[in-house]
Amino acid sequence: MVKGNQTQEKKIEIMRAATSLIKKRGLQALSFEAVANESGLSRQLVRYYFTDLDALIFELCTFLGNRYRDILVTGIVDVGQVERLKFFLDFFFDLADQHPMPDDLEVYDSLLAYAVGSEELKERLCDQYKTLGQVIAHELAIAHPELDGHGCEELSFLFVSMMHAHWSFVASLGHSRDHGRLTRRAIDRLIESYINDSSNERSVDAPWSRDM
Repeated sequence: MVKGNQTQEKKIEIMRAATSLIKKRGLQALSFEAVANESGLSRQLVRYYFTDLDALIFELCTFLGNRYRDILVTGIVDVGQVERLKFFLDFFFDLADQHPMPDDLEVYDSLLAYAVGSEELKERLCDQYKTLGQVIAHELAIAHPELDGHGCEELSFLFVSMMHAHWSFVASLGHSRDHGRLTRRAIDRLIESYINDSSNERSVDAPWSRDM
């Protein structure tokens, strides 16, 4: 059991080092030697835990996803049922008091670029965004029972798309994080427009299908 804990601790050290390295120098700087230097571990030890860089990047994707999940779970417990949708939306635009977003957005953006040539990483990232989208659709249905299922799914897809575009601008292009308030207001207005829309015409497509 101790050995298992030690293995996990070493992997976390490596993940933190890889995150720091990508933040400072970009994905192109990622190598076993660079990660070893950043972590203070030997190159051989890093290679012991990860046979190639693909394996390291796949693990990094899970590591980063878990950080967001852990913050969200803590926040949900703190805010309770009533304010849950507001917390989700605020959190992903870094507006949730006491629950800031992890400072690793450029790393996530780099992973999306890397996924262009990696079907496995693409699937993993798609699964993470799909799960987020399904959660948001569920919370929309609870907070706004007047919305139908298609409306909740469309809004969740638009939310995730806007969230990703916003953070790509911030992380990779250097826009101010303060623009989160603007985008967050746009989300509220979008939800309101769906609530006020009396039309029953909704998309019959599944927003979270990659085949659409």
